[in-house]
Amino acid sequence: AQAVHLLVRRKELPRINKGKGAGSPGFVHGHARLSDEWKWRIRHAINTAQVPPPRGSTLRVSRHANAHFHLGCAVQQVKAQANGVLLHTSRGPLAVDRVVFGTGFGVDFSQRPFLRHIAPHLRLWKHRFEAPARMADEELAEFPDLGPAFEFQARAGAHCPGLERVHCFTYPASLSQGVITGDIPAISEGAQRLATELAALLYGEDVALHFERMLAYAEPELLGDEWADSPLPQFKETTT
Repeated sequence: AQAVHLLVRRKELPRINKGKGAGSPGFVHGHARLSDEWKWRIRHAINTAQVPPPRGSTLRVSRHANAHFHLGCAVQQVKAQANGVLLHTSRGPLAVDRVVFGTGFGVDFSQRPFLRHIAPHLRLWKHRFEAPARMADEELAEFPDLGPAFEFQARAGAHCPGLERVHCFTYPASLSQGVITGDIPAISEGAQRLATELAALLYGEDVALHFERMLAYAEPELLGDEWADSPLPQFKETTT
C-alpha cells in the first residue's frame, strides 16, 4: 500500500491489560465456582478497561513510514467517488482507495445459521442476573448461562429437546466458565475441562452398557500358579 491510515475513535489506545493482571491458577480454575456477583464484577471491570493491542503487533505496523495512526478520529460519513472513497471524519476529510472496517463484534446466536433455531430458547445471563446500574453491561447480558460442561441451558418456559447437548466452547463462555476458551495458555485447561465433562456425560448415558461389560469382563489378574497353599504350623498347647 502507498499509505495506510488507521482511524481510531478513542483519543488514547488502551495500555494495560487487566485480564493479564488477573491471571493466576485461581483465575483459570476457580472462576466457575464464584458467585454471580463476582463473575459479573470481574468481567465487567475487564470490559470497561478494554484490552490493548499487543506491543509487538503495534510496532509491526508503526515501524512503516507510510502507516499513520489517527486517534480521536471517528468516521461520520462515507461517500463513493469515481476513484475511491471519501471519508468525512471528526478530524476532517480523508480520500482513500479502500476501507477496511474493524468494528468489533457482538454475541448474537440468531445470526448464525446453525444456531438460529435454538437461539430463542437459550437462557442468557440477563435472564439469570440483574446487575447493579453502575455495572450495567449489554455485552455480558447477552452471554449464555452455561452449565458445567459448557452446555446451553433452556430459558424459563422454553421447550427445546436436546439443547443441553450443544456445548459452547468459545468467547461467550467466559462469564460462566472463565477465560479458558481462547486465551493462551488457559485454553489448554479449558479443553481438558471440556473433554473431562464430555467423557463423564457419555459415561452416564451408557452406564448400563458399561455395567454389562464390567460383569462380562473375565481377564484374570492371577493364574493360580503364583502361590501354594500351606498348612498352618503344628500347634502345641503349653501349660503353666
